[in-house]
Amino acid sequence: MSSSHIEEIKDEEIHVISQPNRVKQIYLTLVRSATSEILLIFPTINAIRREQNIGIVDELVMTAKRGVIIKILTPEDDFIKSQLEALRSSRIIVRKIEYPAESKFKLLIIDKNISLVVETKDDSKSEFTEAIGLATLSNSAATVQPYVTIFGSFWRETDLYEKAKEAERIKDEFTNIAAHELRNPIMPIITSTSLLREDMDELLKNPSNTIKESINSNLAIIIRNSTRLLQISEDILQVSKIESGTFIINLEPVDLRSIVNFVVGDIKNKYFGAKTKVQYVVELEMISKKTGFTFSCDRSKIMQTLFNIIDNATKFTEGGIIRISSEVKNDEITIKVIDSGPGLDPLIKDKLFEKFASRSEKGIGLGLYIARKIVEAHGGRIWAENNGGKNGCTFSFTLPTDLRHTHDNKIKHLTELTLDQVTH
Repeated sequence: MSSSHIEEIKDEEIHVISQPNRVKQIYLTLVRSATSEILLIFPTINAIRREQNIGIVDELVMTAKRGVIIKILTPEDDFIKSQLEALRSSRIIVRKIEYPAESKFKLLIIDKNISLVVETKDDSKSEFTEAIGLATLSNSAATVQPYVTIFGSFWRETDLYEKAKEAERIKDEFTNIAAHELRNPIMPIITSTSLLREDMDELLKNPSNTIKESINSNLAIIIRNSTRLLQISEDILQVSKIESGTFIINLEPVDLRSIVNFVVGDIKNKYFGAKTKVQYVVELEMISKKTGFTFSCDRSKIMQTLFNIIDNATKFTEGGIIRISSEVKNDEITIKVIDSGPGLDPLIKDKLFEKFASRSEKGIGLGLYIARKIVEAHGGRIWAENNGGKNGCTFSFTLPTDLRHTHDNKIKHLTELTLDQVTH
């Protein structure tokens, strides 16, 4: 078929077409004639089946291969899954309309300057020409542009719907994981407390060394799991502040060496009796010797960032050296934590700083997410990379060296936050 049906509209005109076969031919010709963009709304599930029968799906795939951007809004079900997958695999963007409009009409917009609106007369019919009624073909800007606006509105609604669904999914996932992780340390505390009570009763009757050792063991379990419970609670509270936009940093002049040494001491205390083969080497460029700036940050939050990163390195390092170094360059300090562990898991490497991207059975997957948000709140960057082979990995983050103590000692974290991030 030639494009004579399209060429009939030379100036801005509107044509009403009543012959179904002619509508079908115009429909095919329009899709083939697109040079930049196709916007298309399928009104029903059955409509897609009929489009498949007349070759529209194949035409759309071929048109997409020519580089034309194609956006489709359509209802979905399992019966048309294969047709939609064929479209999506051809880089055609297909979005689901959750509730099809009551007015069953097909809307096709070509290059934002031609529109074809086709009414559905009888959706139960399997043949395209039997199912459709009147069609309106237009190249009038006064007609086409409102349709473009309508399509854009529907498209934005699908965006909002998908974001709402994802937010709900993440909220449920967060609640489930948090509940599970909170339960993990609570059960040993309850059990050890019960055993401790029995030991205390026995100690009154028989003050033996065995009973004392059992008491000390149960106390250690209670302390360890209580500390873990406190950390989980603090992480959840921190994430809640981040997500609600109430995350605040308080700037003050700091000595980097002192806070790194303090954090390393905390890490050693956490793993007391374990990780004895891990050595910590601190190689920090002395910021105090630099001139022209005063290094300021939120002491407690940068300590938390360092703790999360060094703890993460310690967790996966059975023996060897964990090196903490710094470099000042171009009004920016870069702090690195280099370990000699197994390196980053390829499965989560690209999601390290998102929520719940943990490869540890003991981690809720919030530490590195919180670290990223703290660094970003300071105006810095954070990243991680393998050192090559099985030589461990390096976590790095930057902080500006020109941060100053502000008038009210507070800077509000203004970065736009979403629910689709986190890790440990």
